[in-house]
Amino acid sequence: MSNIVDQSKNLGGRSFTAEWLLKSLQKNDNIYQKLHGRNIVKNITTKNVSDGKGFLSYVLRCTVTFVDTANIYTTILKIPVMELFPEGDNEKLKLSFIDCHKSECDFYNKLAPILDIPVPKVHETVEWILDKQEGCVHMEDLTLRGKCLVFYENINLTQVKCMIRHLAHMHKNVLSADPSLWKGEYLKRSKGLFDALDMFNASVDVFLDKCNHKRKL
Repeated sequence: MSNIVDQSKNLGGRSFTAEWLLKSLQKNDNIYQKLHGRNIVKNITTKNVSDGKGFLSYVLRCTVTFVDTANIYTTILKIPVMELFPEGDNEKLKLSFIDCHKSECDFYNKLAPILDIPVPKVHETVEWILDKQEGCVHMEDLTLRGKCLVFYENINLTQVKCMIRHLAHMHKNVLSADPSLWKGEYLKRSKGLFDALDMFNASVDVFLDKCNHKRKL
């Protein structure tokens, strides 16, 4: 039997559809295939969980429900969006952030498989083409296995040491790999964020309000 969910349904008001998501899950997500590969999909709902903390992106948690079981399955779509740019930003700045999205996709597609460190499982990436095609990173939902630290929350010394070990191992693996995977590939994008400094200055007050520390400065 086929899924009864509306396959043409746009997820979160974006261009990606229920059909696109289900094809990606069936093709790329081994856990979904094992748990729900034969289940009939009833519906897919979305929630923007970025809450203003995403880096120029909407982070949509997609919840898949089924006809023949009460269990659900959640997965993440990270979609960079131009709506989050301040009014009047120029084309050069937008292209810089499109390059940032490309770097993120290249990282997950080319480098993440050789790092041997904790990295979110990415199922599929889509190139972002200005005024033509939305970009996307389809990835596992880490809600039950991870934690987002708030802006003012500290980490302890044990966590710092753990992070340093992972970073050292990551760099060792990259430097030991075929240089064609990374050498010279990302230099042209290394200064992209400098174009956005003025935009970030405008967000300082919002940042301080979220931290609730503004009155202390």
